[in-house]
Amino acid sequence: MMQKYLVLMGFALTLRCAYAQRDNKDNNSGGNVKQLAALRISGNGRYLITEDGRPFFWLGDTAWGLISGACREETREQPSVTKYLKSRSEKGFNVIQTVITDHGNKNFYGHEPFQQGDYTKPLIKKGPDNDYWDMVDFIVSQAAGYGFYLALLPVWNNSVPSDHPLEKDPANAYQYGYFLGNRYKDKNHIFWILGGDPGQAGRYVDTPSRLKMVQAMAEGIADGVNGKSGYDGKADFSTTLMSYHPKGWGTSSSEYLHGEPWLDFNLIQTGTRFDFTNYVAIDSDYAKTPPKPTLDSEVAYEYSMSLKANVHEREKYKERRISDWDVRRAAYWSVFSGAFGFTYGHRSFVSWVQKGERQENGKDLPWYKALHSPASFQMVLLRDLMLSRPYLDRIPDQNLINRRSQGLGVEQVKATRDTAGTYAFVYLPVGTAVMMELSGLSAAKVKAHWFDPRVGVVHPIGEFDGKKSQLFVPPSNGIGQDWVLLLDDASKNYPLPVEE
Repeated sequence: MMQKYLVLMGFALTLRCAYAQRDNKDNNSGGNVKQLAALRISGNGRYLITEDGRPFFWLGDTAWGLISGACREETREQPSVTKYLKSRSEKGFNVIQTVITDHGNKNFYGHEPFQQGDYTKPLIKKGPDNDYWDMVDFIVSQAAGYGFYLALLPVWNNSVPSDHPLEKDPANAYQYGYFLGNRYKDKNHIFWILGGDPGQAGRYVDTPSRLKMVQAMAEGIADGVNGKSGYDGKADFSTTLMSYHPKGWGTSSSEYLHGEPWLDFNLIQTGTRFDFTNYVAIDSDYAKTPPKPTLDSEVAYEYSMSLKANVHEREKYKERRISDWDVRRAAYWSVFSGAFGFTYGHRSFVSWVQKGERQENGKDLPWYKALHSPASFQMVLLRDLMLSRPYLDRIPDQNLINRRSQGLGVEQVKATRDTAGTYAFVYLPVGTAVMMELSGLSAAKVKAHWFDPRVGVVHPIGEFDGKKSQLFVPPSNGIGQDWVLLLDDASKNYPLPVEE
């Protein structure tokens, strides 16, 4: 039986990879420069869409150390960065989260980004491939060529001390922001993400001086994109998409910045740990006004140990590593709670682990050996599932689930549906039986299926009276045995995300 399951899983993942390659065939251009579709916020303030109104499901990958750690060509230490880009493109990812500089760090070639650490004086030399910014340009260009949007952090804020010139004089932050915005003003595949893990005291936006620094940088980026210089508080933010990467432990950018004119969508950092319930932060963001899109941008890095800072979990779980089930929980919980996408992460990409390196929290596998981890294949299954039904009017709805079946903690069951009630998806993290209130949909007859989020296989259940309650029992249960219940108005004849 197990052998049969493994064969099925291998076939399904191969099939999904083929689908991803098909969907990205125009993107796998070997890194040729191209312009991706411009994006904007949907009319209801919940999602991202293209200029022609198509939904954009953010399927991100975390590679904070990409710009500073990657190389253009094959070396003894590592393959070319194009190996990473090609692999992620084939799997269906469409966003990469990375940081330009971790407070002046050198890149793989030993190039520094600034003259004597001065952010107002980028170190630029004539000629190609001979300074830090040439490598940034290369990554920006290659990303577009492979079909990626970049969630780009100007600087890792946590590494900028409180007495730094960027904070002491916000005009310096403005000038650096202007340089970036102007340099990449013609690149519509960049999300500008301010902040960056600011966990140390005095380095978060709850302090007035740090908030002014962040606001100045946002203004500089927008003015640079618009080609209008002048630190005067009058920037036009309509030409950029911006957010803020907050501190961890379930914190959202909405805590201090929801009303900022430059903040287009919220980001959450749940942090890497086992006992997370990231749907709590999504629920909180979803209830705020005005509505803004939200997603969990850093949670449950696959293959990671719990962070050393989390002393309780380190003692509880010892050397245990985050599994693909942990990642799926994070992804399905957040999206079904109303997030506009999800950012996956693997511990090897946080600081771009190279051959022979061994670092804390389980960073001991070179990035190029971590490209095909299980959850990296499974994330595209979520994207395809969500886009298989009307998407832009999707809402979370716990009322579909009988109160006694909703569960707590790791057993929390989450439901999402369209506003018209023509379909619903229900995530069961440990495969517990669930009583559904089918009257919450608009259907006379409800067609039900089980969707396996590990391999993307669909199992038919049957048709049911849309006015009654109905108990559904998943094919398996327990840790790692999560399932998605698909409920459709039988009259709609919606296609399945994969064939039965």
